[in-house]
Amino acid sequence: MSGALANPLGRKRLVFIAGLVFMGGTLAWATAGSATLLVVSRIVIGVGIGIVSVSVPIYLAEISPARIRGRIGALTQLMIASGILLSYVVGYALSPFEAWRWMVAFALVPALVLIAGIWLLPESPRWLLTRGRDEEARAELARQVPAHEVEQAMREMREAFHRAKPSWREVFRPGVRRIVLVAVGLAVLTQLLGINTITFYAPTILKSIGFSEQASLLNTIGFGIVSIVFTVLASRLLDGWGRRPLLMVGALVMGLSMATMAVLSWTAGLTVGASGLVAIACLVVFKAMFSLSWGTSSRIVIAEILPLRVRGSALGLAEVFNFASTFALSLTFPILLAAGSGLAFSLFGVMGLIACLFVGLLVPETKGRTLEEIEAEMLPAGKR
Repeated sequence: MSGALANPLGRKRLVFIAGLVFMGGTLAWATAGSATLLVVSRIVIGVGIGIVSVSVPIYLAEISPARIRGRIGALTQLMIASGILLSYVVGYALSPFEAWRWMVAFALVPALVLIAGIWLLPESPRWLLTRGRDEEARAELARQVPAHEVEQAMREMREAFHRAKPSWREVFRPGVRRIVLVAVGLAVLTQLLGINTITFYAPTILKSIGFSEQASLLNTIGFGIVSIVFTVLASRLLDGWGRRPLLMVGALVMGLSMATMAVLSWTAGLTVGASGLVAIACLVVFKAMFSLSWGTSSRIVIAEILPLRVRGSALGLAEVFNFASTFALSLTFPILLAAGSGLAFSLFGVMGLIACLFVGLLVPETKGRTLEEIEAEMLPAGKR
């Protein structure tokens, strides 16, 4: 739904609404007096997550100058990694007291920051142009590009906007459909590589290796620190090395890490000792490479390659498949883990190879190019 709302409401307003949803859901969750209210409040928070997952990548792609768009997008992943680390720290600090309500209540802080902070930021010039607010779009664009490039950028944006009418039918038009399928593929593969299952169940995996619950939580904090460090590194590489090399190398290394975990599971077993240390090293490498590559690059590329007129709707569609994949993996991973962790890890290993081939065959390099230039390449003149 948020993909369709991104066009009429605007990117900034949608992010503000998400902040209100987060605040309401968090308050209900922290004060829940029944299991039913607990579940309902979690669903409300899920709505907020769905909104920002669509609106924030679009917004950042549209307000960022081409030369640093990758670096700006990488900051999103850095904030996600920082948020996960802070949640681990809060959970670790409060776990001896079983103070789960306070763990949840701390989420009010980022919700309030989001609500207040979004109004300090500029509106997307591309969205302003679609609403007929040309002078505001020109003023915002002047903050992104040199003065002598403003009018050329305005012309390119108008041409991109007038190529087709924004509708769901347009999403499935030949030419556009291929781009949307590439975006959906990137979104799904980001999850099928296994990151959320590893993040969600890292303490469980570490406990199965033989660590105590407290030690598992502490080790998980270490994973969070690794994620931040490699996300910072990604922000330096995205606009220099490019998106495609990072995605391809990252997928291969993550796949090898999971394949190693599978071999350990089937041979020495995931136990305390040498095999346990190797398993932890594999998890660290996996987390590091995801932060360096897919965690940072995939959503940036998805927002970059989608044509302007369908960007909101198409990104919403991609996120539907993204969260459907998350749901399916979160549901099945504990079952696979109970049946034998080797099977689960081997599946993730195979997905690493598939993801590498997918990027190599279908995903263009987008570094240093305007969104209009990318659209012109991916949507040939005969199919615009």
